[in-house]
Amino acid sequence: MIPSVKIISYTSSGERLVAISSKRSLSSRDIEEIDERMSDEEMEEWIRETFRRGHLSPWEHSQYTFEVKCSRVCTHQLVRHRVASYTQLSQRYNDKLLQPEDPVYWYEISEKILGGDIETLSRIKELFFIDPDWDDSNQRKIASEYARAVSNYWKLRRGGLSKEEARYILPQAIVSKIIVTMNAREILHFLGLRMCTHAQKEIRLVAWLLWRELLKIHPRLFKYAGPYCLIDNNLHSNKIYSLEELLKGSVEFGIERCRELVPRDGIIKCVRYSYEIFKNYINKFSD
Repeated sequence: MIPSVKIISYTSSGERLVAISSKRSLSSRDIEEIDERMSDEEMEEWIRETFRRGHLSPWEHSQYTFEVKCSRVCTHQLVRHRVASYTQLSQRYNDKLLQPEDPVYWYEISEKILGGDIETLSRIKELFFIDPDWDDSNQRKIASEYARAVSNYWKLRRGGLSKEEARYILPQAIVSKIIVTMNAREILHFLGLRMCTHAQKEIRLVAWLLWRELLKIHPRLFKYAGPYCLIDNNLHSNKIYSLEELLKGSVEFGIERCRELVPRDGIIKCVRYSYEIFKNYINKFSD
């Protein structure tokens, strides 16, 4: 299983809404007049101004709903972002992904994987997170243990345990699907933490995937999003930089070090490393 992100719904006028809400705090005009008078150039200027002043409350008016497919390890990290709403595939009532209901079948799957059966390994990769950068030996060992856990799950089910009781034996790497709704401000916080190299790899991939999808629909907003090194620098700089400018190395840093204590001179290299892992993932697995 490889993580994926799909935008389901969003505030279509989100960029303009952030801009006119920002101007609302300084202008006494009616909101309809503010909206009517605001050009695209002024809209982008007001979005930049929110960053310069750290005035991010207007971002809370733009909402985004997206589905994430990842492991339950990843969803447990995701739901720690509390300014959001979540609806997750229930493991108490749904075990269709683990069929057939035959412990012998899954035990044989485990043995085939250890024997080097690539096709069987691919079956397990559909159900559990297996880092493609792990070496072949570790991938087979871990996948084999995943299959044995499913075999034991069905043994427990046949022994009389319910889905919600037998699931305790399943690995946290098992695939899950979760619908998330966040406002743009919370997304900035999520991306700031999770695009960083210090985030665990799977949720880091989710963050970069989300950033890529958001950039397609609201580039004026999310071109300034990125790891907190970028966001913090934008709060301490007279010029507001985009993530693409950071990756090109054209950012002048006003901060001495990032929140993870990477010194100024190492920040660009650090972010590029995170981006390269994401880009390699896209090249391997994305359509």
